[in-house]
Amino acid sequence: MRRQFGIAHVPLTVEKDFRDFDAKGLWKRRLDKTYNANATKNKIEFIEGPTAYAERMSNLFGMRSVKALSLFNQVVGVKVLEDLDEFIRTNMLEEQDAEAEFIQLKESFLTLMDAKTNIEKAKEQIKQLTPINEIANKLNEIQNDLRQLELSREMAVYWFANRGVELGEKELEKCKETLQLLENKLAELQAKETELKDQETDLTVQIKSDEVGNQIEKLKAEIGRLEKSKNLRSDKLDDYNKIAQYININSNPSEETFIENREKAKQLKQSTQQNIDEENENLRAFKNEEDKLKQDTEELVNTIQTLQKNKNNIAGREAEIRDEIITYIGANREEIPFIGELIKVKEDELHWESSVEKVLHNFALRLIVPPKYYSQVNQYVNSHNLKGRIRYDKYEEQDYLKNFHRKNIEEKSLVHKIDIKPKTVYADWIENYLEAQFNFTCVDNISEFERHSEMAITQNGLIKFKRGKHEKDDRPHISKKENYVLGWDNKEKIAVLRRELNSVQNQQSENKKAISNKNIEIKNLGTFRDECHNLFSKFDKYDDINWQFYANEIQEKTEQKEELETTNDRVKQLQEQLKKVQTNLKQLTEVDIANNNREIFQAEERQKSIEKTIRDNQVIIEPFGDIDVTAFEVQNSNLLNIEYENFETRRKNFQEENQCQTSDFQKHKNQKEGEVRIKINAFKQPNETITSRFKDWRSDVNSLPDSTNLDLISEYQTYLERLEKDNLPKFEKKFNDYLQETITNKVGDFRMFFQNWSDSIKDNIQHLNTSLKEIDFKSNPKTYIQIVAPNKIRDEVKEFRRLLDNAVPNVHQMNATIDGRKHHFNENIQPFIEKLDKEEWRKKVMDVRSWFSYKAEEFYKETHHKFKTYEAMGQLSGGEKAQLTYTILGSAIAYQFGLTKEGLQSNSFRFIAIDEAFKAQDEDKARYLITLCKQLHLQLLVVTPSDNIHIVENDISFVHFVERKEERHSWLYDMPIEQFKEEKSNYLNQ
Repeated sequence: MRRQFGIAHVPLTVEKDFRDFDAKGLWKRRLDKTYNANATKNKIEFIEGPTAYAERMSNLFGMRSVKALSLFNQVVGVKVLEDLDEFIRTNMLEEQDAEAEFIQLKESFLTLMDAKTNIEKAKEQIKQLTPINEIANKLNEIQNDLRQLELSREMAVYWFANRGVELGEKELEKCKETLQLLENKLAELQAKETELKDQETDLTVQIKSDEVGNQIEKLKAEIGRLEKSKNLRSDKLDDYNKIAQYININSNPSEETFIENREKAKQLKQSTQQNIDEENENLRAFKNEEDKLKQDTEELVNTIQTLQKNKNNIAGREAEIRDEIITYIGANREEIPFIGELIKVKEDELHWESSVEKVLHNFALRLIVPPKYYSQVNQYVNSHNLKGRIRYDKYEEQDYLKNFHRKNIEEKSLVHKIDIKPKTVYADWIENYLEAQFNFTCVDNISEFERHSEMAITQNGLIKFKRGKHEKDDRPHISKKENYVLGWDNKEKIAVLRRELNSVQNQQSENKKAISNKNIEIKNLGTFRDECHNLFSKFDKYDDINWQFYANEIQEKTEQKEELETTNDRVKQLQEQLKKVQTNLKQLTEVDIANNNREIFQAEERQKSIEKTIRDNQVIIEPFGDIDVTAFEVQNSNLLNIEYENFETRRKNFQEENQCQTSDFQKHKNQKEGEVRIKINAFKQPNETITSRFKDWRSDVNSLPDSTNLDLISEYQTYLERLEKDNLPKFEKKFNDYLQETITNKVGDFRMFFQNWSDSIKDNIQHLNTSLKEIDFKSNPKTYIQIVAPNKIRDEVKEFRRLLDNAVPNVHQMNATIDGRKHHFNENIQPFIEKLDKEEWRKKVMDVRSWFSYKAEEFYKETHHKFKTYEAMGQLSGGEKAQLTYTILGSAIAYQFGLTKEGLQSNSFRFIAIDEAFKAQDEDKARYLITLCKQLHLQLLVVTPSDNIHIVENDISFVHFVERKEERHSWLYDMPIEQFKEEKSNYLNQ
C-alpha cells in the first residue's frame, strides 16, 4: 500500500471559506458508513489536478487574472528557469492583438484601394471613351455637313429655278429681237428670189419652143422626179435600219426578209406589252409599299417623340388625349398617370413579359383620376370629340386589407411577377386591383394549365379566363416588343423603336431605288414596243425602202438626156444661161433663204425652248413662295456670274458636285462608323487584362447600346460626360477623404498601437521591478532582483519600424496638395501594407515583446549597488534557477493582484497549488519558496509525497491525507495539522 500526504497551508482566517469550497463539489465525494473517532474518513474520487483546481477556485472568487498564478503553479511544480529572456517575454508580458490592428488597417487600405481602383477604372473608361466621343463628334459634323449638302441641294432647286426664270426672260427678249431681224432679211431674199424665177421662166419658154429642147426638158423633169423618189426611199431605209438594229432584227432586208421582219415585229410588240403590264403591276406594288413605309415612318417618329416627351412606354392617341386633358384641367402626368406607367414586369421574370403584356395591355392604358380632378375630366371628355378612345378609373383611398388578400395569392401568381413603382400614392389601389382582377396562375406546362379550373396563363400566351373562356392573341402588332406599354422607363422601348425606324428608313431608300429602276425599265420597254410598232406601221410595203430601183431609172434617163443635148447648139447656149440663172436661184433659195429660214426656225425653236424653260422653272418655284436665298448665294458666290447659255451646265455641275461631296462625306461617315464600332466593341467586350483588373467593368457598360445601333452613340457621350463631371470627381473625392482618414487616423493609430505596446512593456517591467524590490532574493546580506530590457532590434524589425515611420506623414505633408498625399500613399503606405501582407514577415516584426532583450540584475538592498547580472543561465544550478524563477513570478503575482503586506483580509483569496514541487529541489530552495509565499501572503496547497513533508510541516494548518487502495480507490482523511502530527507520531512508533 502506498500512502501520500496532501498538505494545505491555509490561514485560519479563511479556513471556513476553504471548507465551503470543498463542500461545493470541486471534489466529488461519496460518503461511506465508516467513521474514525479522530477524523472523518470519506471515500472520494479525484476528478481534476491541483492546477486546474486552483484555476477554477480563482475564477469562482472573481480574481482579475489567473495567468501568473497558473504559471507559478506549473513552474514551482515541474519547471525551472532555463532561458530568462524567453521566459519573461512569453510569460511575464501580456501579448496584444497586433493582428486585429493590422486587419483594421488593411480594411481601411482595401477601402482606399477600391476607391483608387474606381478612379483608375473611370480614367481607363474615359481614355477609351474619348476617341469614341471624338468620332461621335466627327460623325455629328459629317451628319451636319450631309444635312447642309441636302439643304443646299434643296435650296439650289429653288435658286436655279428662280435664276432660270430671270435669265430666261432676259434671253427671251434677245431672241425676239433676233427673230425680227431674220424675218426682215427673209423678205429681202424672197424679193430677189421672185426676180430670178422670172428670168428662169423666160429662158425656159425659149428653150421649150424648140422640139429637142422640149424633149430634153421632159427627161430632165423625169430625172428630177426619180431623184426625189430615190432620196425619199433612201432616207426611209436609214430609218428602217435604225429601228431594225434597235429591236435586233435584220437590216437592209430583201423583199422576203422585209415580210418576215414585219411578222417578227408584231410578235415582239405583243410580248413586250405583256412585260410592260407585268412591270406596271410590280411598280404599283412598290408605290403601295412606299406609301406604307412613309406612313410607318411618320408613326414611328411620332411615337418616339411622344415617348421621349412622356418618359414612359405609352404613345399614340391615348398619350395625346391624356396630354390634352391635363393641359385643359391644369394637372400633371404624375397626378393623372396611366396604370402602365406605374407597373412593370420584374427583372428576373422577363421571360413572362410577353404573356403579362397581353393580359394587362388594356388595363395598362387606363388612366387613374384622383377625386379633385374627377369632375373636370368628366366635363372635358364629355364635351370634346377625342378622336380616339380613353378609359379611366376614379381613385378613392380606402383600406384594402392587404394582408387578407395576400393569403389568397399563390406563389406562381402573375401578381408576384409585377413591380409597382416605388413611392406612388396609387400603389395600394393598383395592388388591390391586380389581386382582385388579374390573379392568373403562371403555369409551366399545358398539363398544369389544364388542371387549373380558371385564371391560368402559359408562357406562350395561352390564357384561361373565368367561365371557361380561352384566348391566345399572336397578331404581330400585339407580340412586337415595341408595342409593350408596361414600365416607367422607356429607354429600351425607344431603342427598339429607333432600330425599327432605321430599318424602315433603309427599306424606304431601297424602295425608292426600286421604283426608279422600275420606271426606267418600263420606259425602255415602252420605247422597244413603240419601235416594234413603227417597223410594221410605217413600212407597210417593200417599195417604201427600195431606192435601188429608182437609182437605175435615173441612170437610164440621164443617158438619154445627154444624147439629145449634144445635137443642138442654140439650145445649149440658152441652157447655159438658164443654168446660170438656176444656179443663182438655187444659191438664193437653197442656201441663203434656206439658211435664213433655218435661222428663223432655230430662233423660233429657241424662243419656244426659252419659254418652256421659264414655264418649267416657274412651276418649280411656285410652291416655295418667297424664300431668302442670301445665305445660299454667300455660300455659293461663284454661281452669281451664271449666264443663260451655261445655266443648265452649271446647274448640272452643281448637282454632280453636291452628289460627289455627299458621296465623299458618306464614305467618310461609313469609315468613321467602322472605326467607332471597333472601339465600342472593345469597350463593351474588353480584353482579359481589363476584366481581371476591373471586375465590374462589364456590368458598368452592359446597358449601353451595341455597336450595331450607332443612332444611340450619344449614350456613350453621355456616359463619358457623367464619368468626367460626376463619377470621377466623386471617386476622387471619396479617395481623398479615405486617404485623409487613412493617413491621419488609421496609419497614426497603427503606429500608436505599437508605441503604446512598447510603452506598456516598459511600464510592466517598471511595475515588476517595484514588486521585485520588495522581495528578498537573498537574506544575508539582503538583495533584490531587477529586470532590465534594452532594445534588441533585428533587421526585419528595423525595416518594419522604418516603413511604419515613413507611412506616417509629417505636418508639411499633411498640409500639402492632394497630389502630394497621393504620392505619399503610393510611395509609403501602399508598399508598407503590401509588405505586411506577407504573414511570416508580419508575425516576426509585430510582436513588440521581441523588440527587447530581457535579463535580471541583483542589487544589495542596503546600498542599491549591483551585485550580479543573470543573462546566460547555464552556469546556475537548478536550485538557483528555481529561486530566480520563483522571485520573478512572485513579483508578477504581486503586480497582477495588487498584493500588500496587510493581505490577510477575510475576503481575500490567494490560492496557490504546488504539485510535488520539492521532488527535484534541495531543502533550502524549497524553504525559500515557502518563505516567498509567506511574504506574499498566499494561500498554499502543496501536494507532496510523505518523505518531503518535513519541509512544510511547520508552515501548514490543515492536512488532507490520501491513501490509495488496490489502485482502484482513494481514501481521504481530513484533519488539522496538530491531529496529523499526533497520527504521524503514533504511526511511526508502531
